[in-house]
Amino acid sequence: MGQCISQGQSEFRQSRNTLQARGEFLGSDLRVMFNNPVYSDIIITCKDGGVLYGSKLLLAARSDIFANMFLKSNNDKNATKNEDSISFPEFNSKTILMILEYLYMGNITMETLTLNNVVEAYFGAEYFLLPQLEDIVISFLDNALKCSADNTLAAKFLTQATEFMSPSTDDILYRTLHKCLIVTPLETVNFGILNQEGLQFILSPKGIEDEEFATSEYGVFRYILLWAANKISKDVVTHFESLLPTSDQAEHLDVLQLDRLRRAHEINHYKSKELYESIFPLVSPLLKCVDFKLIHPSILANIIEPLDFVPSEFLIDAFRYQTKLPPGVGPKRNRGVVTAKPGNLKLQWDQYAHGPNIFVLENNTVLRSRSKKSEFARTTLPIRGRDLYEWDIIIEEDCKYIWIGVCTERRFEVNYSNWLGGEIYGYTLGSNGSLAHNRGPNNEKSLKNSISYGSKFGKNSCITVHLDMGSRTLSFSINGIKYGSAFTDLPREVYPAVSLKKPGKVRIGHHDNPISMAELNSNELVK
Repeated sequence: MGQCISQGQSEFRQSRNTLQARGEFLGSDLRVMFNNPVYSDIIITCKDGGVLYGSKLLLAARSDIFANMFLKSNNDKNATKNEDSISFPEFNSKTILMILEYLYMGNITMETLTLNNVVEAYFGAEYFLLPQLEDIVISFLDNALKCSADNTLAAKFLTQATEFMSPSTDDILYRTLHKCLIVTPLETVNFGILNQEGLQFILSPKGIEDEEFATSEYGVFRYILLWAANKISKDVVTHFESLLPTSDQAEHLDVLQLDRLRRAHEINHYKSKELYESIFPLVSPLLKCVDFKLIHPSILANIIEPLDFVPSEFLIDAFRYQTKLPPGVGPKRNRGVVTAKPGNLKLQWDQYAHGPNIFVLENNTVLRSRSKKSEFARTTLPIRGRDLYEWDIIIEEDCKYIWIGVCTERRFEVNYSNWLGGEIYGYTLGSNGSLAHNRGPNNEKSLKNSISYGSKFGKNSCITVHLDMGSRTLSFSINGIKYGSAFTDLPREVYPAVSLKKPGKVRIGHHDNPISMAELNSNELVK
C-alpha cells in the first residue's frame, strides 16, 4: 500500500510541474485530472483491454449517461459495473479516451481523433448523447473525405458504420457518406470493401433525384454482379467480366463486338448451374435497387437478358417503358442529376472548392482573389462522357497571371492554395499566352516548361474553352479567335477551373455561339 501511495504522490508532483500555480487556470487543472489515477475513483475498461481513469462526480455532472450509471440505482443495459470499475465492451480505449477528454476539457485534440477511429468516435459521441462532439467528428470526417486522395475512403467508413447501426439517411454520418459515395464511380471501389448493407444503402434511390449520381444504371447492375462473384472467387469475377463489358464499351458496341458477345453467352450456358445457384442469392436482394428503365434496350437485350439473373417482369417493364418514349428520345443513362451536360451545364463555382483567399460572388458565377500568390477554384459538377462542352471566362479585373482551363480530382490530393498550372491535375492557358501543365515527376514544375499558344489577354478579354470529351482534347478561343488543340489525352473526368491572384476577378458564363466538333477540329483554326 505504501508503495502505491508513494508512486501516486510522485505522479502527482510530476503533473503539478506543468502548472505555474494551482487554481490559476481551470483548463490546466482539469487537464491534470484527465485520465489521472491520482484524481480518479473509477476504472474504465474497454473493448481492446485498455484501462482508463475518471472521476465519478465530474463525469456524472457532464453526462446524463454517466449520471445514470453513478448516481442512480438502475444499471445501464450496455455496461457492467461495481463500486469502483465499469466496462464498455462496445468501444475501444481510444474512443473512450476521446469521450473523457471532451467531458473534462470541452474539446478534443486532433491526436485523439484520427481516420482509424472516426466512425467509432461518432457512435461513441452519439451513445453518450454529446451532440456538439458529434458535430466535431462530422466536421473532421467531411474534411477528410474532401481532402483524401483515396476515393474509396467513404466506402470503407460505410462498412465500418454498419457494424454499429443500420444505414439511414436520417443519420448525419450516413448522409455525409452517402453524399460522397453517389459521386464516386462504383467501378473505382474494390469489390471487397462494401458489405451488402452498405451497397444497398448507396444504391437506394431515395432522395437522390436532384443530386448527382456518378455511375450509369448499367454500371450499377454490372457492379452488383461482379461484387457477388467476388464473394465466391477471383476466377468467377474474371468469368463474368468477360460477359459484362464496361459502361463505355457497352454503349458503343459495334456489330462484330455484339456477335462475339452473343457467342460468349452461348458458351456460358454450358457452364455448371451450381455457379449461378451460388451467386443468385447474393444478387437477388440487390436487383430491386436497379432501375432497368434507365438501361439502353440494346444492353438489356444483348448483355443482361442472356445472363438469366433478372426476372422477366423487370425486363418487360423496362422494354414497355422505353417503347413509349417519344421518337428519337432514348432512356436516361443515370438516376438523379447526371453530370454536367452541354444542355444543362451548371456554370457555378463551388463554394467549398477554392483557395482560402478566393471569394465566390454573384450567385457563384464570379471569383475574386485577395491572395498574393496564385490559388485556384473549380466548378460544382464534373464533366464526363463523350460530348463537346464550351464556356466563356470573362476577365473583369486583371492580375499578373490568370490561368484558365480544367482540373481533375480523381486519385489526387488536391491543394487549392497552389498554382493550378504547376500541378499534375491542372491543364491551363495563361494570360501570358502560354500553356502550363505539370507532366509528372520528370518535369520541372515551372513556367519554363510552358508552351507558347495563342496571344496574351487581360482585362475585358473573353476566353472560350472548348472541351471535346469524345477525343479528350482541350482548345481555346481568345477574344473570338479560335486556336488549335492545346491539350490531348485528358482525364475522363474534369472540372472547369481558374487560377488567379490579387486583384484578379473573373466571371464564368455560357458560350453563346457554340461551334461543332468538325469546326473545332478543322484546319481553319489558328495553329
